[in-house]
Amino acid sequence: MTLPNRWVSHLAALAVWLIAAALLGWWFGGTGWWLAGAIGLYTVHVLRNLYLLDRVLDGFNRTPVFETRGLWVEVFARVDKIRAKARGRKKKYHRLLREVRESTGALSDAGIILNAENEIVWFNPAATRLLGLDPATDIGNRLDNLVRHPDFVAYLAKPTPEPVMVPSPTEESGWLAAQIVPYGKDQRLAIIRDITREINLERMRRDFVANASHELRSPLTVIGGYLDALAEDEAMPPAWRGPIGEMQRQADRMTRILRDLIELSRLESSEKTESDEVVDVAGMLELIAREFQSLGGERPAVSLALDTDAALLGNESELHSIFHNLVNNAVRFTPPSGAVKISWRADDEGAVFEVMDTGIGIPEEQIPRITERFYRVDPGRSRASGGTGLGLAIVKHALQRHDGTLHIRSREGLGSTFSCTFPPQRLVLRKAAAQAVL
Repeated sequence: MTLPNRWVSHLAALAVWLIAAALLGWWFGGTGWWLAGAIGLYTVHVLRNLYLLDRVLDGFNRTPVFETRGLWVEVFARVDKIRAKARGRKKKYHRLLREVRESTGALSDAGIILNAENEIVWFNPAATRLLGLDPATDIGNRLDNLVRHPDFVAYLAKPTPEPVMVPSPTEESGWLAAQIVPYGKDQRLAIIRDITREINLERMRRDFVANASHELRSPLTVIGGYLDALAEDEAMPPAWRGPIGEMQRQADRMTRILRDLIELSRLESSEKTESDEVVDVAGMLELIAREFQSLGGERPAVSLALDTDAALLGNESELHSIFHNLVNNAVRFTPPSGAVKISWRADDEGAVFEVMDTGIGIPEEQIPRITERFYRVDPGRSRASGGTGLGLAIVKHALQRHDGTLHIRSREGLGSTFSCTFPPQRLVLRKAAAQAVL
């Protein structure tokens, strides 16, 4: 290993110092004492410089060094250079921190930094406005001790990718959406947004759709009645029968759309079923399968596999709507040469209703959107087959009210599989179901 030049020079100077002491001792006598004195002076010199270096490292200003060159001059110069860089980084950090605080102070969303124990480390002014936090007293307190809504406490203990909605503690009719994301070492960032306006707009939209649907149903019924009467009139000119029949079909389609809109508005009005009953799923699926098997015309083959006779706790009409809509979709979008397979199975993790078809399939990029209202993969074919574009939206909301989830697997041109999973607490064994009925 090659020594740096400054060390070579220092060791050379030390050697010269010791040689000079040895020569003086040889000349005047007492060589040992002269060497001991030289080493003592060198030790004092080193200790002095170590003391000065210690003061510099403790934060004192640079202490002058008497040498103009040599190892210690370079050491102190390097220390000063390092301290200058550290001061520059510190100023940059404080400037960046000031800019971050100024920018977060202008945000309308609340940002709260939490440590591993969910104690508040820092929060921006929006947190004071949305949650009523006080910088003077709430720093260091646990956030779940200040915001005590059960849904928020549960979410804070076990965060999920989806944000949680909780009532605002500062506004009687306000709503907040909270999300927890990782932030630094052993820290998390709580982002809380005021969604009162979105909630009110969504409520207004639902109310408008529900009211408009109810109001339109009566005049549409009258129009349909007159069209039926005209279609049955034997004196109707032949040239009018085609347009009258088309108007009947469109009136029937509008009636189905209004019916589905009313059903969807009802499902969106609450998150849980109002009253649960024991529903015989196997019997219901047998009736649904028989209905589609008995349809005339060119239809795909429909089969049913019942691997369990377990029942479900829920609303019978809503569960029937889930199963019927999924089977109906599979039949409508599967060619006559294809097949639709329905299955019902259960295990310790819950129950699964599945519909598998060999139809046209769904493009991968469209799968996340097909549960949106009025969204169609193939608009022309959907309208021609009598679809309203609301079936899967109804399925999604009805499943949510039964604590279920919808899973979709599909490849364009190769068919689709729709799976509805229900949690174990919704599952009722046949024996228990029979006792409940009795």
